[in-house]
Amino acid sequence: MRQQIQGGSSAIVAPKGPQQLRHINLMLTHCMTKFTSRYFLKKTRLLKWLQHGPLFLGLGLLVGACSSDAVKNLDHVPLQDAVGIERAEGVELHYSDSAVVRVIVHAPTLLRYIAQDTPKQTFPDGLDADFYNQYQQQTSKLVANYAEQFEREQRVYLRDSVRIWNKKGEMLETDELIWDKLGERISSTERVRIVTPTQIINGIGFSSNLDFSAYEIYQVTGMVERETMVETPF
Repeated sequence: MRQQIQGGSSAIVAPKGPQQLRHINLMLTHCMTKFTSRYFLKKTRLLKWLQHGPLFLGLGLLVGACSSDAVKNLDHVPLQDAVGIERAEGVELHYSDSAVVRVIVHAPTLLRYIAQDTPKQTFPDGLDADFYNQYQQQTSKLVANYAEQFEREQRVYLRDSVRIWNKKGEMLETDELIWDKLGERISSTERVRIVTPTQIINGIGFSSNLDFSAYEIYQVTGMVERETMVETPF
């Protein structure tokens, strides 16, 4: 029999008769069985922890020690592992000479590596550069699928489908090209192909001014006389 107690809890009232005593004995037996099961379960878990706990603790201390050593030795890792990187998208760069803009570079992505010895900028998605004279008239255009610039050298290294056009309707194609910003020159030691309105010239090695109006091929390997219409993208 249950009696409602204020506050919502309940208590067992002393039973009357042998049948109710038998009922209480069954309840007590059930409670002791549950208590004993829980005791042995906790004891079993404790024994397992005592057997394997030191192993997990040792592994934890080992990992902690390795991590601590790595943190302590960060100052001694190679410079290339400690380089910071800045990222910019939709970039437009202006290069001026005597307050006159001479080159405008457009690039989808610019990565700037801030290293102590060799800071550089890379253009992993390519770039295009428009060159201008002192009268702000465009004289040539250059495109490449990849480029990197070392700030201390003042050079830009262009690779992968490099092309440049001039106002005379001529186009240069090569796999690699160096843009010397201080010397205001472009050059290559790789195979080059120049297409003009009247001929196609193949060779190895090349040098030119920035507007690609006066150039030299170091070793001509072939020449074809043919009228060709070169579409200038400016």
